[in-house]
Amino acid sequence: MARCRTISLPLNRTLVAICLFFVSSGTLQAQNSGAAANSTAPNAVVTVDTLAIYPEMSPSDPAAQSLKKGDTVIIDLEFQTTERWCSIRRPSQTSRLGYVECRGLQRITTTATNASAGAGTRSSREARLARPSSPKDISLPPPSTQINGYDQIASLAVREGAINVAKMAEFDVAAREGSSAAMSRAALAHFAAGKFELSRSSVDEAIEQFQDSLKFSTGSAELQVANLVTLAYIDLVRSQFSDALENLARARSLAPRRVAVAQLSGWAHYGLNQIDDAIMDWQFAQQIEPSAEIALALAKAERDKSAESETREANSAHFLLRYQGSATPALAAEILSRLEEDFARLESEFRFTPPEPIGVVLYTEQSFRDVSDLPSWARAENDGRIRVPVQGLASVTDQLSRMLTHELVHSFVRQKTLGRCPTWLNEGLAQWFEGRRSNRTAAGLAATFDSGKYIPLQRLEGSWDSMAGSTAEFAYAWSLAAVEYIMANPGMWGINRLFERFDMDPNFESALRVALQNDYADLERQTVAYLRETYGK
Repeated sequence: MARCRTISLPLNRTLVAICLFFVSSGTLQAQNSGAAANSTAPNAVVTVDTLAIYPEMSPSDPAAQSLKKGDTVIIDLEFQTTERWCSIRRPSQTSRLGYVECRGLQRITTTATNASAGAGTRSSREARLARPSSPKDISLPPPSTQINGYDQIASLAVREGAINVAKMAEFDVAAREGSSAAMSRAALAHFAAGKFELSRSSVDEAIEQFQDSLKFSTGSAELQVANLVTLAYIDLVRSQFSDALENLARARSLAPRRVAVAQLSGWAHYGLNQIDDAIMDWQFAQQIEPSAEIALALAKAERDKSAESETREANSAHFLLRYQGSATPALAAEILSRLEEDFARLESEFRFTPPEPIGVVLYTEQSFRDVSDLPSWARAENDGRIRVPVQGLASVTDQLSRMLTHELVHSFVRQKTLGRCPTWLNEGLAQWFEGRRSNRTAAGLAATFDSGKYIPLQRLEGSWDSMAGSTAEFAYAWSLAAVEYIMANPGMWGINRLFERFDMDPNFESALRVALQNDYADLERQTVAYLRETYGK
């Protein structure tokens, strides 16, 4: 799950120097993608309509060419700057094609793909599903089916980039007559339509198609399992962990050793703070089919179990809290009271209610560092559970109160946007709601912008994990300033309208243009103008 952090750094007018250092040197980390240099098997597929290929890792340079949705490539290396970049080549080539932004690609584990948009990705075994955690993950193809006739039905259900409504109606009418063959065709058609809707992030429409497929698939246990697993995956993306477990229990009754069922059950239990159950699910999944991703999740859950072995519990209407011996019951109760107050406020502001209680863990400082791998500048973590060190505190201080608000905003934003919110907007909102403003950083930000050496907001959409402290300081300040400008103008109406566009627009800037009538360049200029008007030169 994408992690959100609370930063505690002194912000000052050294921002100009910080940003100049970032632009001139930066930080770059590369990792092998897992594909051998001489491999000819594709390991990724394009999930956006158009994906620009750059000669270097810079979106400011003109794109050399582009890929279209459904194209397959080989990722040789991944690089982490302020954005994740993938060095790619075509399956038939050995030389590098160029660099693309990794968020436009989805990893695949198979070598055969179907050219039909409705058929999706096909494999000799069920696709592995990892934790839903970011915008790209919602586009993961649902489990493929090996049922005879699927490709033919899929090609009829989805044609030329759209669902064939007339053909779908024909399948439905025939299925209602009750013959097993007609019901099978209708089930396959709705499954293909669901895959298509999911591929373009139309989640509600995808759910309807998978539910219809489930209704018609009573004669095929394999297709029922595929539907149930996919619906459970969508539940997880939406943080509806209890619903996911219900679908997975039905799938397990049909396929007790299906690896995806065990993997996703682990994530659902983890989301519900049921660490022991998550560990058992993941251990079982690893016995069936070992996965590097699940091995990491299992190791983290085991660290959590060790760190929380002597914790106590204190719950409220919307929170499940665990706390170690260094925290008193009185402090735990005060924290829950403060969180409930914030919950009511954010529920009103975001017009959204998280579907499950939110996990909160209070640690000693050492235990917090033991269970997290955060950069030194991070002071709290939200990886689905709010993790906060409270060593030495007897009551909720102003700093702890702000930290709790900050992390709770992350929970609301991540769940409302299904993890699609750009990092800069997520962090800016968290700071704004905790009460931070740009009075101390306005002059430095404006000067940095005037110099042309600032970090564009678009480059702050992705992970900040590899940022040095000084770079993170600028990123937080710049993000807060942009959100402060938005909140001073359209306000929360504009933020919620922006979130509502996420399901309809191919990228964030497109949503920004529709919701706020701004592109990134406009937003940056207007933010700086706001800073000057509000805080002076």
